[in-house]
Amino acid sequence: MGTLIENLVRHKFAWLLCLIVCLAYQIFFVDRAHVDLTIQVEKRTFFKIYWAGEGQGFSEGRMALALVKPERKHYSFFLTDLRKVKHLRIDPQQYAGTGTIEEIRIKQNGSKEIRLSSTEEFSRLKPLAQITKYSVADNKLEVQSNGNDPNFSYELSLEPEKYDWSDVFFGYVLICCCIGMVYPIVYPLNFAFRYIPAMLTVMLTLALTMSLISEKDVHPDELVHITASNYYKEHWLPPAIEDESIRNSYSLYGSSRLNTNEIFYLLNGKFARIIAPLQISKQTTFRMFNIFLLGLILLYTLKVPDSRLVAVPLLISAQAWYLFSYCNSDAFALTVSFFVGCQLVVAESSLNRYLFGRRGWKWAKSGLLIALLFGLLFLLKKNFYSYAVLVFWLVFLKIWQATNRENRTLVYQRFVLACLLCLSLLAVKKAADFHINGFDRREKILTMRDKTARPMFNPNTPLDKLHVNLSMKKRGVPIQEIIHKDRWFEKTFRSAFGVYGYFTISGSHVYYDLVRWTGVAFLIFFFGSVFIRAGLFNSFQALSALSLAVALIASSFYHSWTNDFQAQGRYLIPILPMLGILCAQNKEYVNARLCTFFVTCLFLLSAYSFICVALLDIPRMVNT
Repeated sequence: MGTLIENLVRHKFAWLLCLIVCLAYQIFFVDRAHVDLTIQVEKRTFFKIYWAGEGQGFSEGRMALALVKPERKHYSFFLTDLRKVKHLRIDPQQYAGTGTIEEIRIKQNGSKEIRLSSTEEFSRLKPLAQITKYSVADNKLEVQSNGNDPNFSYELSLEPEKYDWSDVFFGYVLICCCIGMVYPIVYPLNFAFRYIPAMLTVMLTLALTMSLISEKDVHPDELVHITASNYYKEHWLPPAIEDESIRNSYSLYGSSRLNTNEIFYLLNGKFARIIAPLQISKQTTFRMFNIFLLGLILLYTLKVPDSRLVAVPLLISAQAWYLFSYCNSDAFALTVSFFVGCQLVVAESSLNRYLFGRRGWKWAKSGLLIALLFGLLFLLKKNFYSYAVLVFWLVFLKIWQATNRENRTLVYQRFVLACLLCLSLLAVKKAADFHINGFDRREKILTMRDKTARPMFNPNTPLDKLHVNLSMKKRGVPIQEIIHKDRWFEKTFRSAFGVYGYFTISGSHVYYDLVRWTGVAFLIFFFGSVFIRAGLFNSFQALSALSLAVALIASSFYHSWTNDFQAQGRYLIPILPMLGILCAQNKEYVNARLCTFFVTCLFLLSAYSFICVALLDIPRMVNT
């Protein structure tokens, strides 16, 4: 008996995990209505259901949707707890045309099923807007709309019935059994954070699957990334800006990735040339470099245990997984950020050897490696400059803390020398640009922008003829409208944790709510532990990272308001490696088991999103 009690106490974390997962199961699945839908549509679109309580209006914050396609009829998704809901708004499609609803079934435990599948039942739907005609034939509701937002209202009146506890109980039992079977297997992985390479292996497998099965030009801006990389497959120097052969690299905004400082396209082009003998498709060839980079991260965490916590933030966002699965420069920036972060936290890193070691061949070699690695920070996307600022600031603080007054000057001199060497990479890139295009390079870029940009995206176009998402501040759009009506923060949050394709493939409200509250709890736990237990110096470092993260969010928001409305979470991806550095620096002050619990929850949610949403709905490559 005593041994049994000791085992129960020793594995109390498993029991806590069972309790939390069962509670989440009850809140997010059992106590929510479930919708089964049968519908036929003419084109790919969204079916939406809004809900409102007494005295409430409909809003995007109280809405569930399903991505519906012409080739598929049956769908299911979760709604909300309907016990306090009085009105529903049903949007059958998001296009002008015809759609046919065959059946809608809404079921919640403790209430009688709501079913719309006959003439009498469909008559309870009242048309609100943009519906030209609707009729019921053969127990099917045919809707003709003259706009992109047709909708019906439905007065909800729930009829109570006996609550079925049996299914709920068996759900609890199944959850506890699954955790009981998996826990003893994965428990040893918690030591030395061995679970992180295991999770990275899953991430690598799923990213590779996406890169192999997805069709060309179905990922954000992939076509222009491939075009820029393809140029460097045969060249080493940047092109002439007016060169007609690179005209197809210009986007509808009149900008070309070949005119930026990013080194990704040169490296990706050369990597594509190396693997050309494999004779794989063009889009897959240019995706493999990012897969290779993710493999490097995995191998490094296997070899250097101290680096594992730096990779933790990559595991908690399915959007980061997605970035490694197709051709884009964000994945390269994340990889560089990971290895730079490791230099700060790994005890035997090249940075520590260079700053605090004795002069010699190894010291010089470490200095050159640091110059190369840290120099890459200046050849990434501009939004990663915030990460670069944090890194150099943390190095400055590290020197201040780790040295006495006599040695501090010498170490700072080494640091300044490293900074100058870092800038030499950027200087070489700038010299190549000016050699090819002259010192009026900026004026040539603006000229090409005016020539190649589509009129509605050209800054020289009159304001009233520009795209509605451009120059919103000049149009007189208030900040409150960006926040509340356009929902910038919500859209940015969702696209930071799992929106795929050209922002047409997204998860359910339940998924985003689970990520939201799990993430908030993790951040409160983590930063609370740091500020309470880690001391003044570590707290100041954490506060510095938080300040830069807030500045990055504010910058992205301001850009959306004044320049181009882009509520895209990938612009905030530099926050992930910032968090990675903090995780590794403060591992002694943060409860490892609770940290593992939160990381595991967010990892499983990311895996669900990537498998059941991204891989399921992404357009597949067709062999011809």
